[in-house]
Amino acid sequence: MPPLPPPQGIDAQGFVVREGDRSRVPAPFLPLVSRYVELVTSSFADVHSVYLYGSLPRGTARVGSSDLDGQVVLGRPVTPADQEVRRQVETELATAYPVVDGVGVLLDDRAVMLDPGNRFDHGFHLRVLCTPVWGPDAGADVPPHRPDVDLARGIQGDWRAVLARLREEGPTAGGERAYCRAVGRRLTRLAFTWGMPRWGGWTSDPVVITQVVGALEPGWEDPVAEAVGLGWHGVTDVRLAHRLLGAWTDELVVAGTELGA
Repeated sequence: MPPLPPPQGIDAQGFVVREGDRSRVPAPFLPLVSRYVELVTSSFADVHSVYLYGSLPRGTARVGSSDLDGQVVLGRPVTPADQEVRRQVETELATAYPVVDGVGVLLDDRAVMLDPGNRFDHGFHLRVLCTPVWGPDAGADVPPHRPDVDLARGIQGDWRAVLARLREEGPTAGGERAYCRAVGRRLTRLAFTWGMPRWGGWTSDPVVITQVVGALEPGWEDPVAEAVGLGWHGVTDVRLAHRLLGAWTDELVVAGTELGA
């Protein structure tokens, strides 16, 4: 059993701090980030602000294997036409910049993201996980979060529906890698979230997550390491994904239910 790392990711008052900073984006990705900002601000009407999240603003992105994860916030409701443009933007960037393995852009209405009812889901995403790269920081309008039970209950959204879909649908033809990554990341994050209040800190680093989960739940040490392999290290093993979606996922569902999530 690994030792439990000391809590991290919080400030002196115990609030979760923003993970990334634009200054941490590795140099090989800077032209892509500039083009991303240019493209989304010219493609959508009423753009309020633009963000990065994931490995790029945390400074951990690897050339050829990491994604660009973006968030665009509009000052109005999102339309089906906007979503079609979003998909075109993703395709254009992914094709033009092989420095990343893929591009995913989220598109949301500022009013929805700042709704008090979404504080622990959209709000946390915007305040902590997202790094502003253009426009005013809407995350500053979200009340700060503590790594407590309330955050654990709300941060994973409709996680039961996501697990049901992963279990029922399986990978599409040619989509095995994306499926394994989705399974690995979702299960890893669930395991960490359920233990987060006991740890008292926050991280998105899969290495630290593995240590925290293994220390708090020794029986989960091996499956969370396997899930991290699927989610972050390019392991493409559909049989392993299905196995992790079996008994271990049942344990995660029980743990989440007991937590009140």
